[in-house]
Amino acid sequence: MFLRHSAKLYLFFQLITQAAAYRQPFEYINAIESFANAFTNPSSVINNSIPSPLSDDVVGRIDITTTFVGQELNTEYLFGLFVESASENTTQLIGTPVPLFSTQSLVIEPPVVAVSLVNTLWYPTINSSFPLQIDLFIAFDDDMKIVSYDAILRRWSEFFNYVVPLLSPRIAQELNVTLDEQSNLTATEVAQSLGLLNDTVNGTALPQGTNGTDATNSTLNTAELIRLKTAVDVCQMSTQYCTGENQVYDSNDACMEFITQLPFGQPWAGGMDNGWCRYVHKNMVKYRPDVHCPHIGPTGGDMCISRDYVQITESVPFNNTLLAFNASFNALDVKNVPLKNQMELVRAETEVVYTTTVAFYSVSCVLYMLLLYVSAKAVEFLFRHFSLSYSDMSFSNQRNTVTYVLATFFTTVAFILQLISSPILNTHSYTFTQVALLKVAALIISGFYIFELTYRVSMRWPLMTHHFCTIFAIVLLLSVLSYTRHPALMGAGTIWLFQATTEQSVFVGLLMYRMGFSYNMTKNVLYFAAVQSFTCKFAFAAYLLAFWAQHLVQFHTSSDDVALSVMLVILTVLLMCTQIYGAWAVWGLAAKVDRSMRKSSIMGAVPTRSASDDAVSFSQSTLFLNTHTKV
Repeated sequence: MFLRHSAKLYLFFQLITQAAAYRQPFEYINAIESFANAFTNPSSVINNSIPSPLSDDVVGRIDITTTFVGQELNTEYLFGLFVESASENTTQLIGTPVPLFSTQSLVIEPPVVAVSLVNTLWYPTINSSFPLQIDLFIAFDDDMKIVSYDAILRRWSEFFNYVVPLLSPRIAQELNVTLDEQSNLTATEVAQSLGLLNDTVNGTALPQGTNGTDATNSTLNTAELIRLKTAVDVCQMSTQYCTGENQVYDSNDACMEFITQLPFGQPWAGGMDNGWCRYVHKNMVKYRPDVHCPHIGPTGGDMCISRDYVQITESVPFNNTLLAFNASFNALDVKNVPLKNQMELVRAETEVVYTTTVAFYSVSCVLYMLLLYVSAKAVEFLFRHFSLSYSDMSFSNQRNTVTYVLATFFTTVAFILQLISSPILNTHSYTFTQVALLKVAALIISGFYIFELTYRVSMRWPLMTHHFCTIFAIVLLLSVLSYTRHPALMGAGTIWLFQATTEQSVFVGLLMYRMGFSYNMTKNVLYFAAVQSFTCKFAFAAYLLAFWAQHLVQFHTSSDDVALSVMLVILTVLLMCTQIYGAWAVWGLAAKVDRSMRKSSIMGAVPTRSASDDAVSFSQSTLFLNTHTKV
């Protein structure tokens, strides 16, 4: 029996845990920002100073290179490439990302994100930087790690052909060769000459003396210079790291001869059998020579090879689909489901749930109502076992007394949350945390009111009016906020909610009255509570109207906003009436206690409370005297 119930509880909490794991769009925004920050500061990932944004089985494809499988390989190409490029003291064809990026477009359809980022590549030897736009389709796993990505370096060919002529004079100086200024090619000519479609491995050789280590005094045009630069950098890495079993060239001269005769390739062909591909891969050689040396060798390994256009275009290498509309479905789940019905499932799964969505179901609300019920039962249990006064009360007063305790606790929690989120009143200082805490405070108050309506045995019409008006006000503001998007509504809601979260003194006074505390102390607390609650309610009501006039009346260009203002005034007046009556009721109760004390003092007797005393019908926001109170 115990094991069976334990298993049920385990399954229940598993479901709750999984439900809590559902990710919100803002979490994907945070993940994208984390990835972009890591990309612009690649050493932090390489040095393990921050967790890798990639999953263990990540598969990534970059349009100008090829597909990379696994976290280690992707880390080397996404981050290691730029770390090594930045560490070189010579001019590199690949710049260094600047720790600054901007987002030009962003679409989130969990767990897939489409984003276009603009970053700047820095070339320190010429003291210049150039913007590069990167388009990404990214799929995240449950831990917000990248499990699949498809990257497009937008206008990379234009970028490369624009930058190369600017780098050429500095490269020529470093290689101690002469750049033919008259034949220095334009960007278009560079594109045509670096990697013509009819180039072969045995393409046109560089001028005599430039295919070895000594290229001094040679005169080269831009295209020839870049091919020489590629050979020098690639062969330097090969000579330094590709030794022993990893050796791919017989000598440095053999490497230079091969690379200088190899076509450089088009900028978009960084995954083909050319010099450009080997230049890209040279930066990874030091990490794992056994893996990367073949990539810069004569064969190109499994990276720098000839590829079929149709095959690479039609292949889908990813572990997780990047189709946003069905990314949540497992292939086995829909294996035998007709396409028409699959699309119906897609419609159901992709429905955006707003606060007004029909059949809206919030797990947090259900759990909160359960918490209120359990809390009430716990307070009842404690009172029954530790309070004689509670046992002498009528059933109705027992329920009322329990609500005093619950109201004191839950309104205090809501009040603290409101204080933390109060910078919202500035109307310019919004953070996600503040907005979320304000929504939690609204849930606490409205949920408690609904619970009290069902938990109490009876409730007078002024109290019910107050409860319904407050609940309606919360629902109204949240609903209007969801479609008008006026941030100032959150400030108005904060002020309105303070009217319901500043009555703890009233609850404490009523609890003292019911539980038999000192009459003198009870009287003083009730007098204070009447004045304090009325002052707070009146002040916040005035503040609400002033705030509305200053920040929201300006939107009275639509009938919806005008209607909201009218309803606000009506609700404020109704609530103020109930709150004035509530403060008067508390003051009346304090006066009743005072009269009882004086009468008892004159008669020389100890004041007592009748078991049938039904003096107060209490709520979180208003308190009402029952007319048949006995003294």
